[in-house]
Amino acid sequence: MYHFQGFTQAKNPDAPETNEDRVVAIPNRLYAVIDGATDISGLRYDDRLGRGATGGYLAAQAVAEALATAAAGPLTRLPDPAALVIDLNTAIAATYQRLRIAGPDIRSGLARFRAAFSAAFTAGDMVRLVALGDCTIRVNGKVVLDHHFPGDTVLSKARAVAWAMLLKKGLRVADVRPIARQLIVQGPASGTPAPPPLTAADLAAIVAAVRRDGPVLEACGNDLAEVDVILAAGLEGIRADPDAFHAAALDGVSDTRSSVRVLDLPRSEIKTLELATDGYPALPDASGIAAWEAALAEADRIDPDRIGPHASTKGRVGKNFGDDRSILFISAGIN
Repeated sequence: MYHFQGFTQAKNPDAPETNEDRVVAIPNRLYAVIDGATDISGLRYDDRLGRGATGGYLAAQAVAEALATAAAGPLTRLPDPAALVIDLNTAIAATYQRLRIAGPDIRSGLARFRAAFSAAFTAGDMVRLVALGDCTIRVNGKVVLDHHFPGDTVLSKARAVAWAMLLKKGLRVADVRPIARQLIVQGPASGTPAPPPLTAADLAAIVAAVRRDGPVLEACGNDLAEVDVILAAGLEGIRADPDAFHAAALDGVSDTRSSVRVLDLPRSEIKTLELATDGYPALPDASGIAAWEAALAEADRIDPDRIGPHASTKGRVGKNFGDDRSILFISAGIN
Protein backbone atom coordinates (compact mmCIF):
# COMPACT_ATOMS: atom_id res chain seq x y z
CA MET A 1 0.00 0.00 0.00
CA TYR A 2 2.96 2.32 0.51
CA HIS A 3 6.09 3.00 -1.54
CA PHE A 4 9.14 4.02 0.43
CA GLN A 5 12.64 5.37 -0.15
CA GLY A 6 15.39 5.70 2.39
CA PHE A 7 18.72 7.47 2.69
CA THR A 8 21.37 7.60 5.39
CA GLN A 9 24.89 9.02 5.47
CA ALA A 10 27.60 9.46 8.07
CA LYS A 11 28.82 13.00 8.70
CA ASN A 12 32.15 11.77 7.35
CA PRO A 13 31.31 10.43 3.86
CA ASP A 14 34.60 8.53 3.78
CA ALA A 15 33.77 6.63 6.98
CA PRO A 16 30.27 5.19 6.56
CA GLU A 17 30.96 2.72 9.37
CA THR A 18 30.87 5.61 11.87
CA ASN A 19 27.24 6.48 11.12
CA GLU A 20 25.29 6.63 14.39
CA ASP A 21 21.91 6.83 12.61
CA ARG A 22 19.80 3.82 11.73
CA VAL A 23 16.84 3.22 9.42
CA VAL A 24 14.30 0.40 9.85
CA ALA A 25 11.73 -0.31 7.17
CA ILE A 26 9.35 -3.27 7.17
CA PRO A 27 6.86 -2.54 4.39
CA ASN A 28 3.28 -1.81 5.51
CA ARG A 29 4.26 -2.55 9.11
CA LEU A 30 6.99 -0.28 10.45
CA TYR A 31 9.08 2.66 9.29
CA ALA A 32 11.57 4.28 11.68
CA VAL A 33 14.66 6.46 11.90
CA ILE A 34 16.96 6.36 14.94
CA ASP A 35 19.49 9.01 15.89
CA GLY A 36 22.31 7.84 18.15
CA ALA A 37 23.45 10.83 20.22
CA THR A 38 27.01 12.04 19.84
CA ASP A 39 28.98 10.84 22.87
CA ILE A 40 31.06 13.73 24.21
CA SER A 41 33.14 11.32 26.34
CA GLY A 42 34.99 9.99 23.29
CA LEU A 43 34.92 6.46 24.74
CA ARG A 44 34.77 3.41 22.45
CA TYR A 45 33.39 -0.08 23.14
CA ASP A 46 33.42 -3.60 21.72
CA ASP A 47 30.04 -5.36 21.72
CA ARG A 48 28.12 -7.77 19.54
CA LEU A 49 26.46 -4.68 18.04
CA GLY A 50 29.74 -3.07 17.03
CA ARG A 51 33.53 -2.97 17.41
CA GLY A 52 35.34 0.15 18.57
CA ALA A 53 31.92 1.75 18.58
CA THR A 54 30.64 4.93 20.23
CA GLY A 55 27.83 4.92 22.74
CA GLY A 56 25.53 6.59 20.23
CA TYR A 57 26.30 3.93 17.64
CA LEU A 58 25.51 1.11 20.07
CA ALA A 59 22.33 2.80 21.31
CA ALA A 60 21.02 3.24 17.76
CA GLN A 61 21.88 -0.36 16.90
CA ALA A 62 20.11 -1.67 20.00
CA VAL A 63 16.99 0.41 19.32
CA ALA A 64 16.89 -0.57 15.64
CA GLU A 65 17.14 -4.24 16.54
CA ALA A 66 14.38 -3.93 19.15
CA LEU A 67 12.09 -2.06 16.76
CA ALA A 68 12.58 -4.65 14.05
CA THR A 69 11.77 -7.39 16.55
CA ALA A 70 8.61 -5.56 17.66
CA ALA A 71 7.36 -5.58 14.05
CA ALA A 72 8.77 -8.96 13.04
CA GLY A 73 5.32 -10.46 12.56
CA PRO A 74 2.06 -9.00 11.22
CA LEU A 75 0.74 -6.32 13.56
CA THR A 76 -2.76 -7.21 14.68
CA ARG A 77 -2.90 -4.03 16.76
CA LEU A 78 -0.92 -0.86 17.20
CA PRO A 79 1.80 -1.07 19.87
CA ASP A 80 1.37 0.53 23.27
CA PRO A 81 3.79 3.53 23.25
CA ALA A 82 4.73 3.22 26.93
CA ALA A 83 5.47 -0.50 26.61
CA LEU A 84 7.42 0.16 23.42
CA VAL A 85 9.65 2.72 25.14
CA ILE A 86 10.29 0.27 27.97
CA ASP A 87 11.36 -2.38 25.46
CA LEU A 88 13.68 0.02 23.64
CA ASN A 89 15.26 1.19 26.89
CA THR A 90 15.67 -2.42 27.95
CA ALA A 91 17.64 -3.08 24.76
CA ILE A 92 20.09 -0.29 25.65
CA ALA A 93 20.30 -1.50 29.25
CA ALA A 94 21.24 -4.95 27.98
CA THR A 95 24.17 -3.40 26.13
CA TYR A 96 25.42 -1.83 29.38
CA GLN A 97 25.20 -5.23 31.03
CA ARG A 98 27.17 -6.98 28.30
CA LEU A 99 29.87 -4.33 28.53
CA ARG A 100 29.87 -4.46 32.35
CA ILE A 101 29.62 -0.69 32.60
CA ALA A 102 29.44 0.47 36.22
CA GLY A 103 26.14 1.94 37.39
CA PRO A 104 27.69 5.20 38.67
CA ASP A 105 29.26 5.82 35.23
CA ILE A 106 25.87 5.36 33.58
CA ARG A 107 23.99 7.56 36.04
CA SER A 108 26.59 10.33 35.89
CA GLY A 109 26.44 10.46 32.10
CA LEU A 110 30.08 9.42 31.66
CA ALA A 111 29.04 6.23 29.90
CA ARG A 112 25.39 6.79 29.09
CA PHE A 113 24.29 5.77 25.58
CA ARG A 114 21.44 7.81 24.12
CA ALA A 115 19.20 7.70 21.07
CA ALA A 116 16.17 9.54 19.71
CA PHE A 117 13.71 7.98 17.29
CA SER A 118 10.56 8.48 15.29
CA ALA A 119 8.48 5.60 13.98
CA ALA A 120 5.28 4.82 12.12
CA PHE A 121 3.47 1.56 12.89
CA THR A 122 0.66 0.30 10.65
CA ALA A 123 -2.13 -2.04 11.70
CA GLY A 124 -5.35 -2.41 9.77
CA ASP A 125 -6.53 0.97 8.52
CA MET A 126 -4.63 3.02 11.15
CA VAL A 127 -1.10 4.40 11.50
CA ARG A 128 0.45 5.24 14.87
CA LEU A 129 3.26 7.78 14.87
CA VAL A 130 5.57 7.56 17.88
CA ALA A 131 8.48 9.90 18.63
CA LEU A 132 10.97 10.54 21.40
CA GLY A 133 13.59 13.24 21.01
CA ASP A 134 14.05 15.69 18.16
CA CYS A 135 13.65 13.55 15.05
CA THR A 136 11.25 15.18 12.57
CA ILE A 137 7.98 13.73 11.31
CA ARG A 138 6.04 15.33 8.46
CA VAL A 139 2.63 14.14 7.23
CA ASN A 140 1.52 15.52 3.87
CA GLY A 141 4.28 18.11 4.13
CA LYS A 142 3.26 19.34 7.60
CA VAL A 143 5.39 18.82 10.72
CA VAL A 144 3.68 16.80 13.46
CA LEU A 145 4.86 15.72 16.93
CA ASP A 146 7.51 18.44 16.84
CA HIS A 147 9.94 18.87 19.73
CA HIS A 148 12.91 21.16 20.30
CA PHE A 149 15.40 21.07 23.17
CA PRO A 150 15.73 24.49 24.85
CA GLY A 151 19.35 23.61 25.64
CA ASP A 152 20.18 23.42 21.95
CA THR A 153 18.84 26.92 21.31
CA VAL A 154 20.65 28.42 24.31
CA LEU A 155 24.02 26.77 23.69
CA SER A 156 23.86 27.31 19.92
CA LYS A 157 23.53 31.03 20.56
CA ALA A 158 26.43 30.94 23.04
CA ARG A 159 28.55 29.16 20.45
CA ALA A 160 27.69 31.73 17.76
CA VAL A 161 28.53 34.67 20.03
CA ALA A 162 31.82 33.09 21.09
CA TRP A 163 32.64 32.29 17.45
CA ALA A 164 32.32 35.96 16.43
CA MET A 165 34.34 37.03 19.44
CA LEU A 166 37.17 34.64 18.64
CA LEU A 167 37.30 35.75 15.02
CA LYS A 168 37.68 39.36 16.21
CA LYS A 169 40.66 38.21 18.26
CA GLY A 170 42.30 37.15 15.00
CA LEU A 171 41.92 33.37 15.26
CA ARG A 172 41.49 31.20 12.18
CA VAL A 173 38.21 29.31 11.79
CA ALA A 174 40.04 26.01 12.30
CA ASP A 175 41.21 27.27 15.71
CA VAL A 176 37.88 28.86 16.61
CA ARG A 177 35.89 25.66 16.14
CA PRO A 178 37.30 23.53 19.02
CA ILE A 179 37.35 26.47 21.44
CA ALA A 180 33.71 27.35 20.79
CA ARG A 181 32.80 23.69 21.18
CA GLN A 182 34.67 23.36 24.47
CA LEU A 183 32.88 26.43 25.76
CA ILE A 184 29.40 24.97 25.28
CA VAL A 185 30.42 21.51 26.49
CA GLN A 186 31.59 22.90 29.83
CA GLY A 187 28.98 25.68 29.98
CA PRO A 188 29.85 29.39 29.70
CA ALA A 189 28.41 30.06 33.18
CA SER A 190 29.65 26.87 34.84
CA GLY A 191 32.44 28.57 36.74
CA THR A 192 35.03 26.59 34.80
CA PRO A 193 37.88 28.80 33.54
CA ALA A 194 37.31 30.08 30.01
CA PRO A 195 39.12 28.16 27.27
CA PRO A 196 41.97 30.45 26.09
CA PRO A 197 42.06 32.98 24.59
CA LEU A 198 38.60 33.73 25.97
CA THR A 199 38.66 35.63 29.26
CA ALA A 200 36.32 35.90 32.22
CA ALA A 201 35.10 39.20 30.78
CA ASP A 202 34.40 37.45 27.47
CA LEU A 203 32.35 34.80 29.28
CA ALA A 204 30.29 37.50 30.97
CA ALA A 205 29.66 39.17 27.61
CA ILE A 206 28.62 35.86 26.03
CA VAL A 207 26.21 35.11 28.86
CA ALA A 208 24.71 38.60 28.62
CA ALA A 209 24.21 38.30 24.86
CA VAL A 210 22.47 34.94 25.22
CA ARG A 211 20.20 36.16 28.03
CA ARG A 212 18.82 39.03 25.92
CA ASP A 213 18.34 37.01 22.72
CA GLY A 214 14.71 36.79 21.59
CA PRO A 215 14.69 33.24 20.19
CA VAL A 216 16.52 31.99 23.30
CA LEU A 217 13.93 33.56 25.59
CA GLU A 218 11.11 32.16 23.48
CA ALA A 219 12.62 28.66 23.57
CA CYS A 220 12.78 28.87 27.37
CA GLY A 221 9.29 30.29 27.85
CA ASN A 222 10.72 33.73 28.74
CA ASP A 223 12.19 32.16 31.86
CA LEU A 224 15.63 33.69 32.43
CA ALA A 225 16.23 31.29 35.30
CA GLU A 226 16.04 28.38 32.84
CA VAL A 227 18.46 30.15 30.49
CA ASP A 228 20.91 30.58 33.35
CA VAL A 229 20.65 26.94 34.41
CA ILE A 230 21.43 25.78 30.87
CA LEU A 231 24.36 28.18 30.55
CA ALA A 232 25.76 26.80 33.79
CA ALA A 233 25.20 23.16 32.88
CA GLY A 234 26.55 23.09 29.32
CA LEU A 235 26.30 19.94 27.25
CA GLU A 236 28.01 17.94 30.00
CA GLY A 237 25.33 18.84 32.52
CA ILE A 238 22.50 18.20 30.09
CA ARG A 239 23.88 14.77 29.21
CA ALA A 240 24.20 13.92 32.91
CA ASP A 241 20.58 14.84 33.69
CA PRO A 242 18.57 15.05 30.43
CA ASP A 243 15.17 14.88 32.11
CA ALA A 244 15.86 18.13 33.97
CA PHE A 245 16.53 19.91 30.67
CA HIS A 246 13.59 18.63 28.59
CA ALA A 247 16.10 16.55 26.62
CA ALA A 248 14.72 13.09 27.30
CA ALA A 249 15.94 10.27 25.07
CA LEU A 250 16.23 6.52 25.21
CA ASP A 251 19.20 5.79 27.47
CA GLY A 252 18.53 2.49 29.23
CA VAL A 253 18.11 4.04 32.69
CA SER A 254 15.62 6.94 32.53
CA ASP A 255 11.87 6.50 32.66
CA THR A 256 10.97 8.31 29.45
CA ARG A 257 7.41 7.05 29.07
CA SER A 258 5.94 10.47 29.85
CA SER A 259 8.08 12.10 27.14
CA VAL A 260 6.94 9.93 24.24
CA ARG A 261 4.72 11.70 21.69
CA VAL A 262 1.96 9.84 19.85
CA LEU A 263 -0.41 10.60 16.99
CA ASP A 264 -2.88 8.17 15.40
CA LEU A 265 -4.08 8.77 11.85
CA PRO A 266 -6.22 6.83 9.36
CA ARG A 267 -4.07 5.39 6.59
CA SER A 268 -6.37 7.01 4.05
CA GLU A 269 -5.37 10.49 5.27
CA ILE A 270 -1.63 9.96 4.73
CA LYS A 271 -0.42 10.79 1.25
CA THR A 272 3.20 11.37 2.19
CA LEU A 273 5.09 10.56 5.37
CA GLU A 274 8.63 11.77 6.07
CA LEU A 275 10.76 10.62 9.01
CA ALA A 276 14.12 12.35 9.43
CA THR A 277 16.86 12.64 12.04
CA ASP A 278 18.18 16.03 13.14
CA GLY A 279 21.07 15.95 10.68
CA TYR A 280 18.92 18.11 8.43
CA PRO A 281 19.18 21.75 9.62
CA ALA A 282 16.42 23.07 7.36
CA LEU A 283 13.05 21.76 6.25
CA PRO A 284 12.26 21.85 2.51
CA ASP A 285 9.09 23.28 1.04
CA ALA A 286 8.62 20.21 -1.16
CA SER A 287 8.50 16.55 -0.12
CA GLY A 288 10.92 13.77 -0.93
CA ILE A 289 14.56 12.90 -0.32
CA ALA A 290 15.84 15.12 -3.11
CA ALA A 291 14.07 18.13 -1.59
CA TRP A 292 15.59 17.46 1.86
CA GLU A 293 19.06 17.08 0.37
CA ALA A 294 18.64 20.32 -1.57
CA ALA A 295 17.62 22.14 1.63
CA LEU A 296 20.71 20.77 3.35
CA ALA A 297 22.94 21.91 0.48
CA GLU A 298 21.50 25.42 0.71
CA ALA A 299 22.03 25.53 4.48
CA ASP A 300 25.62 24.41 3.96
CA ARG A 301 26.09 27.13 1.36
CA ILE A 302 24.84 30.03 3.45
CA ASP A 303 25.76 28.88 6.98
CA PRO A 304 28.22 25.96 6.95
CA ASP A 305 29.53 26.70 10.44
CA ARG A 306 25.97 26.86 11.87
CA ILE A 307 26.45 30.23 13.52
CA GLY A 308 23.80 32.17 11.58
CA PRO A 309 20.27 31.33 10.43
CA HIS A 310 20.90 27.62 11.07
CA ALA A 311 22.72 27.99 14.38
CA SER A 312 23.57 24.69 16.02
CA THR A 313 25.93 23.18 18.57
CA LYS A 314 28.13 21.88 15.72
CA GLY A 315 28.72 22.71 12.06
CA ARG A 316 30.21 21.43 8.87
CA VAL A 317 33.97 20.85 8.69
CA GLY A 318 35.38 20.69 5.17
CA LYS A 319 33.80 17.78 3.33
CA ASN A 320 32.34 16.44 6.57
CA PHE A 321 28.71 17.25 7.30
CA GLY A 322 27.61 18.68 10.63
CA ASP A 323 25.91 15.44 11.67
CA ASP A 324 24.90 12.00 10.51
CA ARG A 325 21.56 12.16 8.72
CA SER A 326 18.81 9.77 7.74
CA ILE A 327 15.42 10.05 6.10
CA LEU A 328 12.58 7.76 5.10
CA PHE A 329 10.06 9.00 2.56
CA ILE A 330 6.83 7.02 2.32
CA SER A 331 4.09 7.75 -0.17
CA ALA A 332 0.66 6.26 -0.74
CA GLY A 333 0.61 3.68 -3.50
CA ILE A 334 -1.59 1.00 -4.97
CA ASN A 335 -2.23 -2.37 -3.37
